[in-house]
Amino acid sequence: MTHSSSSPPDQRQLRLLGDRPWLRALLICSCCMILGATAFLVWLGVELDENGGHLPASIVLLVLLDALIGVVAAVAVGPVRGSRLGNIVITIAAVASTWALPAWIVSVVRLGSRRSFVLDSAVVLVTAVGGLGYTLIREPSATSLGDVLVITLISVALTVVVLLWGRVRGTRSALVDALLEQAKSAEEAQRATALMREAGIAQARAEERSAIARDMHDGISHQLAIVAMHAGALSYRTDLTTDQQRSTASTVRGAAADANVMLREALTALRETDDVRPTSPLPDTSSLERMVENARTAGHDISFEWKNITEAELAQSPRRAMTLARITEELLMNLRKHAPQAPASIRIENTTDAVILQVSNPIVPVLHGPTHAALGTGLGLIGVTERAALLGGAARYGATDLGTFDVEVRLP
Repeated sequence: MTHSSSSPPDQRQLRLLGDRPWLRALLICSCCMILGATAFLVWLGVELDENGGHLPASIVLLVLLDALIGVVAAVAVGPVRGSRLGNIVITIAAVASTWALPAWIVSVVRLGSRRSFVLDSAVVLVTAVGGLGYTLIREPSATSLGDVLVITLISVALTVVVLLWGRVRGTRSALVDALLEQAKSAEEAQRATALMREAGIAQARAEERSAIARDMHDGISHQLAIVAMHAGALSYRTDLTTDQQRSTASTVRGAAADANVMLREALTALRETDDVRPTSPLPDTSSLERMVENARTAGHDISFEWKNITEAELAQSPRRAMTLARITEELLMNLRKHAPQAPASIRIENTTDAVILQVSNPIVPVLHGPTHAALGTGLGLIGVTERAALLGGAARYGATDLGTFDVEVRLP
């Protein structure tokens, strides 16, 4: 998925304002100044109309004080965005000014976004008392209980609405921050899981290569024993014919070549010194039959087939037979873990360029619960791939459209 380099105008504007705090502050100050001046002029016009075009001296002082407080509040409301004290001062001062009404709204919204019940209560109290006092100064005749209740209710209602607006904004901002933090934590956890997975795979490969190297130890010993035996025969047998000598020399040459290949593979596989010596015999073609019979005895329905190759023909290549036996052992273990009740088929086929091991079984639905969950790590198939690759072959595995899980290993 590609992302366009251009952004919608509103997103570009938000990003621009977020990157330049001074521009955001200037925009807020300008809006509060213009809207406050408009509200002030409307109020001044109403006062002039009510007083016949002439304002009393007391009203003139209130007008000047209103304008002065409004200009100061409109100028200061932008820079004090993150200051609690600054917004509280503007909220208190703006009670006595019509011009400062927009700045008062901005400051109250900011204070409401902090989601503090004590702070909200203080703002409501200051606004109600200040609004009532300012009204009584402007209109001394409005001293009846009904007028006081109406003015107080209007002030409280307006303040509560603005505070709720700010609380909603604060809640949304906190929610966004929490989601961002959660996403960051999830990303870090995913990264840690990936690193652990890579470490597990690397460890499995190292263990598999060490096991391969130990197997090669016996294989090389076997080939060198053949070389020593036939070379010894050539050294003291004087009655051998030319054909017999040629055949013995060919056997020595073939065993030495096999030992050389095994030695190269062992040096490639061995990553570090391993003093562990194998205590079990080297697996061969008889091991294949024995493992399949053991699985059948355990109650697993397994069919085993040789195609275009016999057990004796496979035994002529000890390296290939040993690798196929080890891979088959791992695949049978996977079958016992993940599909213990499902039938499985194993086929060893000889083609013109490789010997192919094919294992297939139906995919069994996973039963949830502590007694049915397979404790698989997925590292066994990585070891199978590693063994095949070290012999110059390849392995592929996965689910098919027919609802089976197939593994195919090709060894040259």
